[in-house]
Amino acid sequence: MPKRVFISYRREDSADAAGRVYDRLSDWLSESNVFFDVSTIRGGEDFEKKIAFEIGRSDAALIFIGNKWLEPAHPTGKVRIWQADDHVRAEVRAALARAITVLPVLVAGARMPDPNQLPEDIRAITTKNALQLRHESFDDDTENIVRALGGGSARRRTWKDKGTLWSKVAYSMGGAIAASVIVVIGALVHFWVFARPLAASIGGPMMLLLLITGLIFGAWLGLSYETRRRRTR
Repeated sequence: MPKRVFISYRREDSADAAGRVYDRLSDWLSESNVFFDVSTIRGGEDFEKKIAFEIGRSDAALIFIGNKWLEPAHPTGKVRIWQADDHVRAEVRAALARAITVLPVLVAGARMPDPNQLPEDIRAITTKNALQLRHESFDDDTENIVRALGGGSARRRTWKDKGTLWSKVAYSMGGAIAASVIVVIGALVHFWVFARPLAASIGGPMMLLLLITGLIFGAWLGLSYETRRRRTR
């Protein structure tokens, strides 16, 4: 099973499909272990150096190929994959140069290019077994991609094997406990000031509602904090 996955795609060709698969893989491996340039490269970073660095530490690369993958670039009219500075060509070349899993993903009925349609330095991509990714069978096709990467399933995982879910539960419980402590402290302060229990002042049903609301709100705060913390790692 790979620890890190690199996603290569053309924005105008297969951005939506690549983004949906990225979401699934992020749930499976965590966001920090899936490279997807839109969300992973920060402003001001050197694009080419970042790409080389990320492929260098990845265990697998997904190469998304759509129907516009080989289209000419405007206004030059030259096929982009043949241009020396084409970022997709650079990504595919770097991935093929390493001993990692390189998996072509054919989007929306696209076909693998013929070898003579590609520069020599990336023709080896045509020898790789490609998988289909279709809108009408997206879930099943994504499952096939994950299995090809060596994983079990990209569907929502169980409590047993989903580490991020354990993290969410822990932070939610921590928030709920913190909220209950605040309610107890408030009740003690009320008793110290008014010399009577808080329940006697607001009534038993309102006291129960306050406890339940506090627990729910605390759990929500804990879950929100865990989500922000994971996204900014």
